[in-house]
Amino acid sequence: MSVRFASAAALTVAAAVGTTLVPLSAHAAPVASSKPLTIELGTPAPSGPLTRGGASETFTFTVKNSADKAVDFQPWMIGDTDGASPIAASHIVFDVQPVNAPATDEFVGQQDAGAQGMFYPAEKGRNAPFSVPAKGELSWKVSVGLGKNYPSNNGNLKLLADDLAEHTQRQNDDTLVFEASPKISTGPASMTLETDENAPIKPGTTGNVDIVHQLKGGVTFDSDLRTTLEVVEEPGSTGKIPELVIDELGEDGKYTRVKKFAGEEKWQLADIRKSYVMHRTRLRVSVIDFKGIQKPVKLTLQATTSLTEGNIHPFLGAQGRITVAPERGTAPSGKPTATPSSTASASPSPTASATPSGTPSASATTSAAAVANDPVTTTGALASTGSSSSTWYAAITAAVLIAAGGALTALRLRRR
Repeated sequence: MSVRFASAAALTVAAAVGTTLVPLSAHAAPVASSKPLTIELGTPAPSGPLTRGGASETFTFTVKNSADKAVDFQPWMIGDTDGASPIAASHIVFDVQPVNAPATDEFVGQQDAGAQGMFYPAEKGRNAPFSVPAKGELSWKVSVGLGKNYPSNNGNLKLLADDLAEHTQRQNDDTLVFEASPKISTGPASMTLETDENAPIKPGTTGNVDIVHQLKGGVTFDSDLRTTLEVVEEPGSTGKIPELVIDELGEDGKYTRVKKFAGEEKWQLADIRKSYVMHRTRLRVSVIDFKGIQKPVKLTLQATTSLTEGNIHPFLGAQGRITVAPERGTAPSGKPTATPSSTASASPSPTASATPSGTPSASATTSAAAVANDPVTTTGALASTGSSSSTWYAAITAAVLIAAGGALTALRLRRR
């Protein structure tokens, strides 16, 4: 049977010519292990690049058992690309047929910005493992192709073979990279949240927050991007979160109030057009009521970005901190705790796109000229990149879900 699966969006993909076996840089190098199983992936055929909507390539998937007793095995195939877009279920074609193994079925577990394909004994159900015989092996033929709507700014496709039962040693030949055609100039997307927590917001003052998006390569996204900003409550915090007001700078050089989600400390910013090299969104933060604030309060802001169409789960994220202080009180002391991310610039790029997409929002995107006249000092930025990185937001998307009784159940959250 044929199914489709999607990327975990959390692995680093090496460029390849044709179909190439490569080590997985996001995992540790193979070391001596007491785990009895090993995975071997054969060379895909026919060789050559995959085209969107074109023919698949097939390779042999073999698991070997060195133990003197049978060992459980739950095959897990994780997909990723070296481009900027998250992978959706419709982007990849995936089919598994047993060779030296019991009758096999496949399925896809969707998790936020990506998913992973699994296969299992057809007669036992999705939660059941295969049993690899003592000193024996099992094998399958796996076919992989690209769907017609595989993202235009994604390049090569990478597959990692793993074991949910965790009885398998890491190997250098458990990863395949498939070249995608046509070959494009592509690279990851990145996102940075620029703040200055050492410049407190007091009565009559505002704080500056910049959200910077960058995209390497010359190929745009297939849809516009949408960013939300929210206040993240600190673990163990019992204090009241000051009510914030967010204004966004428009192309006309004027700030517009950003609409707040009902009952949440969360705001949706203006959409970013799909074609950009660097895009800077300038925000002005103020506080409605300082009543009850007796000493400086530090707040963590979190921004997440998703596509507006297709796989709309967030695939970029970043955090930064701001400080709210009373008019009379002790301001934060000390030097800035961090420097701006190297992926962002505190000054606008002449190639920046700052045009809202026209969605019904009260906010607008940043004017490059306006930002140039209002520089910001940045500290404490926590950046996350797109589908080819294992940084902040991507790291939390690499979970496998098992469909049990019609519901998706998380088996494991793997941090890259």
